[in-house]
Amino acid sequence: MKKSETAELSFQQQGRTEFERNYKDTVFVTVFHEKEKLIELYNAIFDTDYDKDTAIDIVTIKDVLFRTLKNDVSFVLDKRFVVLVEHQSSINGNLPLRDLLYMSTVLKRMIDTKQLYREKTVRIPRPAFIVLYNGPEDLPEYQELRLSDAYLGDKDEREDALQLIVKVYNINTGKNAEILKKCETLRQYSRFVEIVRSYGHIDQLTSAAMVQIMAQCQEENVLTEFMEHYGTELIEMLFKELTREEDLEISRLDGYDAGQKDGFTKGEKSGFSKGEKSGFSK
Repeated sequence: MKKSETAELSFQQQGRTEFERNYKDTVFVTVFHEKEKLIELYNAIFDTDYDKDTAIDIVTIKDVLFRTLKNDVSFVLDKRFVVLVEHQSSINGNLPLRDLLYMSTVLKRMIDTKQLYREKTVRIPRPAFIVLYNGPEDLPEYQELRLSDAYLGDKDEREDALQLIVKVYNINTGKNAEILKKCETLRQYSRFVEIVRSYGHIDQLTSAAMVQIMAQCQEENVLTEFMEHYGTELIEMLFKELTREEDLEISRLDGYDAGQKDGFTKGEKSGFSKGEKSGFSK
């Protein structure tokens, strides 16, 4: 088979060379970077029964542009391209647009664009956009975010020529019990987040606190194999993630937007005033 025949082949051949494979950015990525764990999670979400030897190609993007998708793992399994994101903070309506940009970047890197001008249809894996929510808000077990919700104009008058649906699963305790039951690793990870989050009232982790967390994880059999391998590093990583001032970055962006708007308004007024003066003087 020639490389140009299908995009699936492009995914298989180029995925290992064009994408960085440093998966230890976050605890979630550390836990689910192993193919066996991803297959277990895939089976739970899509209600399938693939075994651990099933072919899977991990093609996670690690560009600065997509730092907001910091907890993502993207992979291809059985002709389905999955963008999987773990979300510890509030869910917002921009996730579909971010996923659209993400997917567009993947396709541009994976496909020989010259093939788009040939008669033969370029085949691509079917995309699926999944968010696993484990933040502090009491959200529904399941919800969908649609790209079309961001379109301008009245909803009844819009033609949704381009649609992207993000499926959001709440994985906190008491939510989506079936998924957590089918994926023991996800259940343990969810519980691990809850245990560490319970120490969110302190400014920094003390040795005593880490000992308590490790003891509780050991008692409840929560990610014990990862604890043995990474020790307190795993706890420190998650604690930093949970206590990170993400709102500070958002505030900065909001401040930048406000400043930009204010600057534009002042500049517009100044330019109009000067132009008006000049026009009248002539």
